[in-house]
Amino acid sequence: RIDNLLSMWACMQGICEAATPERLAETFDVIVAMSFDHEECGSGSAVGADGATLPTWFDRILGGLGVPADERSQVLSRSFLVAADCAHGVHPNYAGKSQKEHSPEFHKGIVIKENANQRYCTTAYTSAIAREVCRRVNVPVQNFVTRNDLPCGATIGPLASAQTGIRSVDVGVAQWAMHSIRETCATSDAGHIKEMCKGFYAKFREIDSAATAIR
Repeated sequence: RIDNLLSMWACMQGICEAATPERLAETFDVIVAMSFDHEECGSGSAVGADGATLPTWFDRILGGLGVPADERSQVLSRSFLVAADCAHGVHPNYAGKSQKEHSPEFHKGIVIKENANQRYCTTAYTSAIAREVCRRVNVPVQNFVTRNDLPCGATIGPLASAQTGIRSVDVGVAQWAMHSIRETCATSDAGHIKEMCKGFYAKFREIDSAATAIR
């Protein structure tokens, strides 16, 4: 299924392509790609994003690297989480279901998802970081905001961000017929999200350090 195997493929492929010998020799960052079960039924399980798995993983990783327990929160505060999950693209037969000014289309790049009630984890700052990463790797960007009179879906982004305190952004590829047997997306956008993931692994630290210095 496109939702959400496509995003998981992009994360895994991106980390493989970004982890060149030269980059591994010079980086001090820990780059991670992860996926969880049960996202479509609440994530509240031993292997879901709303369990203890994610904080436990990070604690064990940092402990293995010799980071003292009282300094691990500082590492997480300098980190960044990309919640990659497919987005609802505007369907030509049901265009009225989309917010006219925020209607993601096929072949026009990745989608940054925003919601004032934090159904998505994007903030103004994390959106700006994502846009700069995409600009540097030549990936076009679109916006998605659900119509006010329609319910909004959610991702594991807010759950993971709330549990860890890590800054995060919700992104994805526009698709039709989500959760059906006829899920459809653009082939070019599969390449776009893979390049975005690769760009985050390779360029985030430089971009975030420059932005932090400005702030």
